[in-house]
Amino acid sequence: SGTLTFDAGVKSASFQVPIRNDTRDEVNETVNLSLSNPGGGAVLGTRRTALLSIVDNDSGGVLSFSAGAFQRSESGGSATIKVLRTGGAASGVTVHYTTSAATAKANEDYTPATGTLSFSAGQTSASFSVTLMNDTLNEANETVNLVLANPTGGAKLGTQPTAVLTILDDE
Repeated sequence: SGTLTFDAGVKSASFQVPIRNDTRDEVNETVNLSLSNPGGGAVLGTRRTALLSIVDNDSGGVLSFSAGAFQRSESGGSATIKVLRTGGAASGVTVHYTTSAATAKANEDYTPATGTLSFSAGQTSASFSVTLMNDTLNEANETVNLVLANPTGGAKLGTQPTAVLTILDDE
């Protein structure tokens, strides 16, 4: 709230709206501005109000696997792989995930998984599944590489963009 003063012959004036920067991730905010109570014979025009948008400048977050290693028995059906979002969750972001064979064989020990995880505003974790194939072979435990890539929406990859899934043999 304040008074905007126009000196004689001046046709326009401006004022500052202080905006406090913070480190909280939040949705963009708006402030309603309005002119009222003109004095000195002045008359308000048709544009008496305006909407000021304050765009959040905090990060879209940091995306990482919740652990460097996951494990599941081959008879478990599938392994759930959790991805965490830290340091910001004000807006929606996505990240691509993929699996690749290490010692496990694609389409024999597991079904390759690839896709995109979507995080909505405020969401701090998401998961995807890797389908495991049970066999009757007596073999060593086998591993699958997990990779996160191509984050969008201002998100960045964290210190754990790769992980390993160990398929535990149950024979």
